[in-house]
Amino acid sequence: MMNRSYNPLFFLLTACGLLTLLYCPPFDIPLDDKEVFRYAGQVILKGGVPYRDFFDHKPPLIFFLNSLGLLLGNWGLWLIDLFLALLATWLFYRCCRKYRLPYPWLLPLLFNLMLRDFLVCDGIGMTREYTTLFQLLFFGVLIGKYRQRHFLAGLLSAGVFFMQQDQVLFLIPFLIYTLLSDGSTSLLYRLLRLGAGFLTILLPLLLYFWVHHSLGYFWEDAFQFNFSWYTTEKKSFPDHFRYIKQTLDAANYELPFMIATILGISALFLQNRKKQLLLAALAGVVLSLSAEFMGGRSSDSDFRYYFVPLAASLTILLFCVFAFTENDILRSKMAQLIYGFLLCTSLSYTALQHATHLTPRSETPLLREPVLNYLRQRPPADYQLYTIGNAGFIYAYNEFRILAPSRWIYHQFWEWYDRWDADQAIQRSICDDLLRHRTRYIWIDFNKLARFRNPANYKGWMDFLQAHYQPVPIANEPWSSLWEWKNN
Repeated sequence: MMNRSYNPLFFLLTACGLLTLLYCPPFDIPLDDKEVFRYAGQVILKGGVPYRDFFDHKPPLIFFLNSLGLLLGNWGLWLIDLFLALLATWLFYRCCRKYRLPYPWLLPLLFNLMLRDFLVCDGIGMTREYTTLFQLLFFGVLIGKYRQRHFLAGLLSAGVFFMQQDQVLFLIPFLIYTLLSDGSTSLLYRLLRLGAGFLTILLPLLLYFWVHHSLGYFWEDAFQFNFSWYTTEKKSFPDHFRYIKQTLDAANYELPFMIATILGISALFLQNRKKQLLLAALAGVVLSLSAEFMGGRSSDSDFRYYFVPLAASLTILLFCVFAFTENDILRSKMAQLIYGFLLCTSLSYTALQHATHLTPRSETPLLREPVLNYLRQRPPADYQLYTIGNAGFIYAYNEFRILAPSRWIYHQFWEWYDRWDADQAIQRSICDDLLRHRTRYIWIDFNKLARFRNPANYKGWMDFLQAHYQPVPIANEPWSSLWEWKNN
């Protein structure tokens, strides 16, 4: 018979596994970002190099993670995801038990429910999901007082930074807290250990890109690009406030956000043994929204997943309230159980709703496209297919396991920015690549193409298609079109 002390942990890990199972490969939510990351992993396995052989502005860890997932098979990335979720859940549960929370399973369960909320998470495989897991691991390592905690904190900081740069801001208050409050070793020793952990990831990355003569691409695309373009559009503070309110409500995050922040602020005025840590946790909640405040583009539901890091920051804040409070009401079992009921009930219903309405990935409209069915009967080789306009079409590269003829595999920036490719140099380079490889097929979404900010780009593509390609007649294809090289 199982030891009763392990029953809550078994229940918690089972819940974590079942919630992750909602996004297993047959049912995961399709998204163009994930197709880009999967394509990146494929390029690496074929000997290519990120940024040099394909353009993307994300830091490189997500590409190598997808490469490892492909090596492990169709379920590889899901297994990696499950392992990280179980590890974070277990570590956080240990912290809750160590600090004698009456219900040590409650906050880890809340974390998993928020992390797997289908209204915001977009399934598995997104960069902010991994940074959220790393952030909880980071906090668990620091608060757990592990012997190698400073080295591990540096390692996890690098994991966050090279997965999604802006999310490293969340870690700063906790790093300051641990450097100033931990008197077990000298400040210099702690800084050296943090630096050693960070370098454990940084140095292999630098060596990899240096060996492949791609340090310049790495710097320009993964760092310089984000500061040059993503921070150029601004919104007013009222616009930010409205969008945050709308997203919290639509994502079912509103109640956890309100309860956690109200309790956190109230705890500052009540007896609490770790008020400095509480301040760090409150700052972490604000900084976990950094993606919203740093730019003005996240103005619709397509960017709800920017709020996934709240799963870590809000549960950490609640931990700092409940674990260190000396207020009789907040310490009572009944109060924490009531708060737990309020926090988890609506999110549990959302998870149940998603579980009872799963849609097989094979039935998504993109995978049933007539163009894809046509190409399945004539599978293209490397460089013989190029997609324009719709980033979801990148799925075709992954299904046929082929390389694109150009490093520019998606075209959102032509839709988003007036100044993007103003001289059409990038567009001409794509056309040159297509001519050099004599690319047989071009799959194009004309609705997306018509949204390009610069009319010259639209005209340039139409002139190029008419000069070198001809449309392939495919029945029941109302909004996208396949074009074939004229000389084939």
